[in-house]
Amino acid sequence: MSWLKKHRITLLEIPLYSPDLNPIENIWSLIKNKLSKQYPELHLMKDPEDMVKKTIEEAITYCWKLLDPKVFDTLAGSMVDRIKAIIKADG
Repeated sequence: MSWLKKHRITLLEIPLYSPDLNPIENIWSLIKNKLSKQYPELHLMKDPEDMVKKTIEEAITYCWKLLDPKVFDTLAGSMVDRIKAIIKADG
């Protein structure tokens, strides 16, 4: 905290769960969407737990690779606007 104060960095009070300020939440949403389209019956698996985990891991990895790399740039580029919106709303 003292380092933050020394460097004049102000912490913002944000809700505990703020998906708008957590880009990975947006990525997970995109991956979940791709999972449901690419693997619509994944949730019905009745195999042993280790096989289910391996299949899910492979499916998530595949869906991650399907993401357009531009989505990461867009999310990173929008952070300033997201933070400004929180500051304005806190106003």
